[in-house]
Amino acid sequence: IIVTELPYQVNKAFLLEKIANLVNDKKIEGVADLRDESDRDGIRVVIELKRDAIPAIVQNNLFQKTPLQTSFSGNLLALMGSGTQPERFTLRSALDYFLDFRFETIRRRTSFKLKKVASRAHI
Repeated sequence: IIVTELPYQVNKAFLLEKIANLVNDKKIEGVADLRDESDRDGIRVVIELKRDAIPAIVQNNLFQKTPLQTSFSGNLLALMGSGTQPERFTLRSALDYFLDFRFETIRRRTSFKLKKVASRAHI
């Protein structure tokens, strides 16, 4: 099993220590070796499995017993509509609003460039 990304606010050293402790306490079975091969190009943690280990089961145990898989909440609060009262958004509504904004921005930019080129064509 190779880990190349860590969840938000998870410390690599703490994660390696936690996995090593769980393997030593026999709470996670099937791990033969744990190596940190990280360098300046990025994170790379290699978890070698024993021959008889089932990778999916070991991976699920790692997700359950370590911070290798975490969740966090976000507060999507923004000024919308009249711009005077803050409003909470769902993720979908925030993405819809952002996409509408980007489409409008791209449309305006393209329209401006088209008018600029059209005015130069008359010269």
